[in-house]
Amino acid sequence: MDQLNPNLTGANADEVERRGLNGNPMRATRHHVMGLVCVVVLAVLVACRRSDTPAPVNTPESTRISAKASAELISPSNLVLDPFDREVRAYIEQTQPLRQEAAQPAEAVPGHVTSPASAEAAVRARQTALAALIRTKARPTAHQGDIFSSASADVFRQRLSAGFTSRDAAPIRHELQEQNDERKGDPADLKINSAFRAPRIPPEIVKLLPMLPPPLEYTFNGRALLLHDVDADLIVDILPNAFPEAPPTSPVPEAESHSPHSTLPLFPVPNLPTGVVFAAIGDSGTGDGAQMEIASLMFRYFTEARRFSFVLMLGDNLYSDDYTGEFALPYKELIDAKVPFYAALGNHDRDLEKHYKPFNMSDADRYQFDVSNARFVALNSNRPDDPAQFAWLDQAFKDAGSKWRIAFFHHPLYSSGDHAQQSRDVIRPALEPALIRNHVHVVFAGHEHLYERVAPQHGIRYFVSGGGGRKLYHLHLSDFDEFGISEHHFMVLEINNDTLFYETISHTGQILDCGFFWRPDADIQTLDKVGEAWMTDCKAAVAWRPATVATTKTR
Repeated sequence: MDQLNPNLTGANADEVERRGLNGNPMRATRHHVMGLVCVVVLAVLVACRRSDTPAPVNTPESTRISAKASAELISPSNLVLDPFDREVRAYIEQTQPLRQEAAQPAEAVPGHVTSPASAEAAVRARQTALAALIRTKARPTAHQGDIFSSASADVFRQRLSAGFTSRDAAPIRHELQEQNDERKGDPADLKINSAFRAPRIPPEIVKLLPMLPPPLEYTFNGRALLLHDVDADLIVDILPNAFPEAPPTSPVPEAESHSPHSTLPLFPVPNLPTGVVFAAIGDSGTGDGAQMEIASLMFRYFTEARRFSFVLMLGDNLYSDDYTGEFALPYKELIDAKVPFYAALGNHDRDLEKHYKPFNMSDADRYQFDVSNARFVALNSNRPDDPAQFAWLDQAFKDAGSKWRIAFFHHPLYSSGDHAQQSRDVIRPALEPALIRNHVHVVFAGHEHLYERVAPQHGIRYFVSGGGGRKLYHLHLSDFDEFGISEHHFMVLEINNDTLFYETISHTGQILDCGFFWRPDADIQTLDKVGEAWMTDCKAAVAWRPATVATTKTR
């Protein structure tokens, strides 16, 4: 486990007194709307200054990594699983033209780029059209077992049984239970070629099974393993009794709302003429009081403190697939103000969200965009071992040059909450080499319903920001944590040349954390007088905190 690096390339409020800010410090490297539903496509309409305006989104297709490549990268399997792989490939090839055909009614929805209601309607139109095409043209006589053949079914059951008896059995049960806390379909409706709401399989189990190409994924219902076409929201095949035991269930959590609402004066990031300001939220799509309060405070910050140019969404954007109640209504004021949102997919999200125009994903689960001297890259951490994603990532940063290299996705590599073991044993080994190889400077993730600032690991800064609305988790600090707290919050950040300022604001408006750091490869690493004055105010803003570097406050 990496330890705290004493030579930090920046400062937070707890470090100001012991380090000082002058000179050249040491470097380091809802309601558902079935008629019309959407939110304004806010792709590149944000800022007053040109440098604040995000450039067009680049997707796998636009960066010359073929979408077909994923279908060719199913993990190697033994001879018994070869028929399964062949059936999967055949399904993808058979349905690909239908996907293109299904996009046409979506594009025909009036206002699907500019109206929140219309955008959701376009997503629903695409899904409905594709499901109908698959039922009538591709698989009108589909039966259970067409893809999960009897021979491959035995192998799936053996692998799942082995997982439940391995040293990973406890985290497997825990992650299945966490996935099981969402709204699910009626088992009586579970049948081939039907729509069915089911939770996705967590990465701990995905790695035991043959890799699937998008848009297929494994989901589950009780002990049954499901093969799900996420674009059509259609059950492709069912493997009954796949799991050796029924996954543990959990009630749908509801976060407490807070009283009183935010009344504290807001502390803005520095007002720098060339600075680019953006916000970040994670695990926000609940539609409950806690999300509404954070959303309201974000708009208050936007109007009273500093205007941010866009918002990063770190996954679990829509827990109940409610584009209106979990996104368009909570953030209506920001949407009306033409603030773009850029989303990454979380474990509770449906992949159909990539077609939702206000999320600016351009129909892809991974994409990139530039703002001023920073490149932002969104990944799909639900597929942490996807070699096609790694190949795309290498291309995404290839021409980034001296820009800030910023990645955002859902599952954190370093965390000290309920998913700490998943972070350590699954996500970190899968993603960290690619992040290091591409010289990423900063990573933003959610998943843990709390806030953490992690010390630099292999030259990379990590923030965990999952306090956007869901019920909070307990925090048990690790050696790699510089600061952490379990509280609902959002982040605001400002990039000014080679310096990045950050602050984390609770539902009351209280500053939970603030500070700055330099890009590790920057030639000049000094703060100007505005930066120094801001850091002095930052220290005062967090004077309420204990004297220790981090706090274990939980709820």
